[in-house]
Amino acid sequence: MTERLKNKFKMFYEKVQNFKSFSFNYLKIRDKKGDIVPFNLNQAQKKIYNKYEELKKQNKPIRFIILKARQEGVSTLFEGLIFQRNSFEGNRKAVIIGHEQEASNNLFAMFKRFYEHLPEPIKPILEHSNEKKLSYKKLKSEIKVYSAESGEKVGRSSTNQDIHCTELGFWRDAKASMLALLQTVPDKPNTMVVIESTANGIGGWFYDTWQDAVNRRNDFIPIFLAWFDLPEYSKKLENEEILAVNTLTDYEKDLQRRYNLTLEQLNWRRYTLRNKCNSDIDLFNQEYPDCPETAFITTGRPVFDINVCLQNKEKARKPIFQGYLEPIYNTTDKKYQELINKGKSSYYDLKDLVIGIKKVSNPKGYVKIYNQIERNRLDKYRYASGADISEGLEQGDYTCIKVLDRKTMNVCITWHGLNDPDLVSEEQHKIQLLLGGDVWFATELNNHGITVVNSAYHLGVNQYFRESFEKGMIEERDKLGFKTTSVTRPIILNDLKEFVREGLYTDPEREFWGECLTFVKNPKGKEQAQGKDKNPGTKCYDDRVFASAIMLRCHQWLPPYKRVEVDERPQWLKEMGKRKKKTRQQSYMAV
Repeated sequence: MTERLKNKFKMFYEKVQNFKSFSFNYLKIRDKKGDIVPFNLNQAQKKIYNKYEELKKQNKPIRFIILKARQEGVSTLFEGLIFQRNSFEGNRKAVIIGHEQEASNNLFAMFKRFYEHLPEPIKPILEHSNEKKLSYKKLKSEIKVYSAESGEKVGRSSTNQDIHCTELGFWRDAKASMLALLQTVPDKPNTMVVIESTANGIGGWFYDTWQDAVNRRNDFIPIFLAWFDLPEYSKKLENEEILAVNTLTDYEKDLQRRYNLTLEQLNWRRYTLRNKCNSDIDLFNQEYPDCPETAFITTGRPVFDINVCLQNKEKARKPIFQGYLEPIYNTTDKKYQELINKGKSSYYDLKDLVIGIKKVSNPKGYVKIYNQIERNRLDKYRYASGADISEGLEQGDYTCIKVLDRKTMNVCITWHGLNDPDLVSEEQHKIQLLLGGDVWFATELNNHGITVVNSAYHLGVNQYFRESFEKGMIEERDKLGFKTTSVTRPIILNDLKEFVREGLYTDPEREFWGECLTFVKNPKGKEQAQGKDKNPGTKCYDDRVFASAIMLRCHQWLPPYKRVEVDERPQWLKEMGKRKKKTRQQSYMAV
């Protein structure tokens, strides 16, 4: 707002600058009954607005990606914010894109209603109000509304300060359109990009960008709005006996416990599922999700029990350490300097001079440790590990190493990242040194796994080997690594399913349970990450799933964990004990 306007309309200025006050006093919306009412933020809108205010105070660019249930007022909130920002500040441009023509018509009608109901003293002078465009004569600011049906060219011809994309999951070619649009917004404070949608299955630009935001691979802030974030999604019980606690299904009881839901909310869920979603639970979860995972799971048959996975994901915890493992060399040894002088400074060259492992903290590190590492020489066969090696395909699975503490049956270490296959074996060797040598590694032998197994052998890594009992004895002891075939694949996955279902072990890593939720049977019955057979670039991964399955194979292959009794008496005392024992035996024989 210019200084002249500030002085002239001082009585309005404070309310114009404070959005909550501005929206309630000056903005009018059409509610679900069709009445024109003041815009008073609901609970879901307040959840987003609080985050908006936080970023604004920090003077940061606003970048939101929002996954939501139906009709929670997200578009209304951002249209109100954009209207405020562009109607009282100069030289701003905003672009709003609806997923279809009717949606864009409704959005523009909302902006016109905002303008028409403004008090005359603060109404900016219009220059244009046609072709879905509001532009102001003196402010030189404008708001344009497009339809995504127009294709990738929408809004790309100018520099914009605000962009709002609605129902992006349903755009015809979101990837091309967003590539063009995002280039038009500078990475500066007081700019805003908002992407919001209900879910539309696994895959697509919206899903991929959401996954990247959740995993911090981009700078968008993910915000999820569940159906119960809106208080009006509740239905009064006509007869309490209909929904008595003892009539709730196990799934409903779990929902009630997990989210502290009322019987009225569960009654609304039953009613909506039955009358608006044709009793199709997948359709309900898409339109009215309780968590991001259930929102996106709309196709395929989940391999793992969804309820068990969600419960474990809820129990997931942050690692006590995240970072990298680095070797500590004995630099005082003459051999160390000799090797360095000869230009031999690789980990393999210096492996015999490693005297310890140093943990270097880094929030983006590949190594996560969830429990204090115990190295007790009384332990034997305590740790089992499985490794799934990246194949280097377009789908982009990562390399994953999982380590199971067989004493507690907890996953204690996860290594997850991208690395050259020969370097993965070095990571295994570092983990082995960290655990005092009492760990065995089963590495998937397929593709690049051969390189890992070969390099690990030369480093002295303890490795799983394949066995055959066809001739009544153990054979093929020299074949290291785990070979995934059409025969072994279902075996290890069935074992993992049993361990997950029965709670035979625990994994505190949240991302593992996320992969389990999108691990499905495709139409041909193959168990894999959802969409992997149709979309080579899908953001659904299964490296953690297979690393865990191979880890359990190694666990079952090893002898049972045990503690070895160690006689720590001095040698002279041990000898005395032997002599006494021998004398007793001789006396017995004489009798």
